[in-house]
Amino acid sequence: MRNAMICASFALAIFLAWPFVFGSDTKVMPSAVEARDAVKAAVAAVPAVHVIPEAVAAPAPAVQAKPESCYKRFQREVKQCREGNSSAACKLGAADHWDMCEATGFWPS
Repeated sequence: MRNAMICASFALAIFLAWPFVFGSDTKVMPSAVEARDAVKAAVAAVPAVHVIPEAVAAPAPAVQAKPESCYKRFQREVKQCREGNSSAACKLGAADHWDMCEATGFWPS
């Protein structure tokens, strides 16, 4: 594993250093002025989009339901686990889903 890391590091160093050592005189990166002109031309080429004001847009729902917390969902899932041989596996799966929910904010399906 050590030799593979040394080889990968050496390959990365060559890949990064090659343009500096053996680079050509051609311009690879545009200057800031050229880049700014290119952005202005691209923005000018895009047609204007009609935006609907918020007053005309559809109103938000009056009552927004509070999302169920990860722990409440975990408790509900554990209650659904049946007694028997697969009970421990079911509870372990619910615990894994709870952990993923706490980390991402979404209960995995």
